[in-house]
Amino acid sequence: MKFVILGAGMQGTACAHDLVRNKDTECVTMVDQDADALRRAGKKLSSDLVETRTADCVSKEGILEVAGGHDVVISALPYRFNPLAAEAAIEAGASFVDMGGNIEAVLSELRLSAAAREAQVTVVPDCGLAPGLANVLVADAAGEIEQLQDVEIRVGGLPENPRPPWNYRLVFSFEGLINEYTGTAAVLRDWNRTEEPALAGLEEIVFPEPLGRCEAAFTSGGSSTLPWTFAGRIRNLDYKTVRYPGHFEKISALEALGFFATDDITVGGQSVAPRDLLRELFNKHMTFPDDPDLVVLRVVSRGVHEGKQVRLVHEMMDRQDQETGLTAMMRTTAFPVSIVAQLIADGSIERKGAFPPEQLVPPAALVDGLEERGVFVRKEWKV
Repeated sequence: MKFVILGAGMQGTACAHDLVRNKDTECVTMVDQDADALRRAGKKLSSDLVETRTADCVSKEGILEVAGGHDVVISALPYRFNPLAAEAAIEAGASFVDMGGNIEAVLSELRLSAAAREAQVTVVPDCGLAPGLANVLVADAAGEIEQLQDVEIRVGGLPENPRPPWNYRLVFSFEGLINEYTGTAAVLRDWNRTEEPALAGLEEIVFPEPLGRCEAAFTSGGSSTLPWTFAGRIRNLDYKTVRYPGHFEKISALEALGFFATDDITVGGQSVAPRDLLRELFNKHMTFPDDPDLVVLRVVSRGVHEGKQVRLVHEMMDRQDQETGLTAMMRTTAFPVSIVAQLIADGSIERKGAFPPEQLVPPAALVDGLEERGVFVRKEWKV
């Protein structure tokens, strides 16, 4: 099996770390424009199976230079580049997976299904944590409960030891974070797809220690294609992001002051976009690379099974791996992407075309694969 990874950042490196563990992996080609990022990734991975190449991985021409002859292209790029990367992979005759996070980009990729079928390849966007693993767990519930009625998805990446006043650390890119905090969240209400504003719908939620009492609010992108796939089949479905108490009030205040705006304003005779300023401040004050993180996921599915009201709960809590240095967010995002890529490359997933993960990825294969990597999803029935 031969893989290309576009992007040599944290998630791309974590994908490569997992791929080289498979005895059937022949090579992993990591591609980035940043030679320093490639050197850091290569040093961290220290594997003869990993080849690094400096190339323009956000242009079709650059991707075509490296994708030919590989089984699967994995995008660890910002979501806005994924539709173009998917097109290039198809043209190169390679399957394609990514970490997603933006529904418009994902829908663009899914429109490539006919081209993917013609090229005899498979395209699966949104394969990370949420979207990704969460989608597949909802599909698992839909396959288990005869009449699935209500689904609540709650996911968060948090510092294990929160630092006031934000009680948060950047566990992925600022751009990805602000994408979640803006726009709208796609949901199902009374069997129909609709939208809720990001940062609304604040609720209290309690997890086992060491996390304890938290809060959750609507954010964009997390529900992915689920409201499209299950419209008319699930009565109510929504996704909320988990944070420590008080976080969303502070974030909402920044949004109300205009810090999320992308249009320039003039300050002291200089033009600056408020979001660019916020990025610098977040990167300065919310980046604690030595602080361990944790990831929590809970999917609660309710419905009628064998004539009884039932509740099926999928729950996961993962911590940073001190031995490998992989953060919990790297493990729970990159490992699902890597597993799906390997299922495609080894023929376990055979269908050709473009599909959201809930329509293609076998839940048992993904959950079992995560368990082999020390990421455990607990599944519990409650009547």
